[in-house]
Amino acid sequence: MNEMYKPPRSDAYSGRTRFLDAADRVFIREGYDGSTIRAIASEAKTSLARLNRHWTGKEDLFTDVFARHFNPIHEAQNAALDQLEAASPGGSPELRKIIEAFFSPALLGNIGSEEQRLSHMVYCRALIDPAPEAKRIVAGLTSFTAPRVVNMLRRALPVADDNKFFLIVAVVMGSYVHPQLFGAQMAKFMGVSFEAVDWRGASGMIANILVDGLLRSASE
Repeated sequence: MNEMYKPPRSDAYSGRTRFLDAADRVFIREGYDGSTIRAIASEAKTSLARLNRHWTGKEDLFTDVFARHFNPIHEAQNAALDQLEAASPGGSPELRKIIEAFFSPALLGNIGSEEQRLSHMVYCRALIDPAPEAKRIVAGLTSFTAPRVVNMLRRALPVADDNKFFLIVAVVMGSYVHPQLFGAQMAKFMGVSFEAVDWRGASGMIANILVDGLLRSASE
């Protein structure tokens, strides 16, 4: 399955990159509503005037903040899904393979460099941020990949009626988000080393756990 993306960084640590990195750190601590332009400029150790040279306002800034963490994951997911469709008769891949291709690029963010893990934290935090502006940005960034995955799941589960299919998608998406957002907290509660979890094999294991139940539920 795909190797994890690497968050883009320019060779020269530009003022723009400094602001984006500062916004990452403030956002992880404070969420969207708490991430004021003033706090980000202070974190970047520079002036508000310099920040305003690059962005017209907070939502414009966070469109770039989120995009640099979402886009590489989506590119890896779509590349894997492209391969599945190309290799599948009639363009309908197996359910297990769809889930694994969708999960793997994101779950791999739990391992690797500090920079990679920080990028993953921004991605996860943004997925559930309650601010309307954050939801609007995330909706735009996921407007291609999320519907594509849902459509592929529908083709893999044609016998499920609409109500069952809604619950199936809810289970898949919950299984996608929960280990990323709450895995470290849950591991601590259970006395498990989060760092020792096999995140490279996690997507396949989760897919195997889900598939039998989803197929059974769809046909009942």
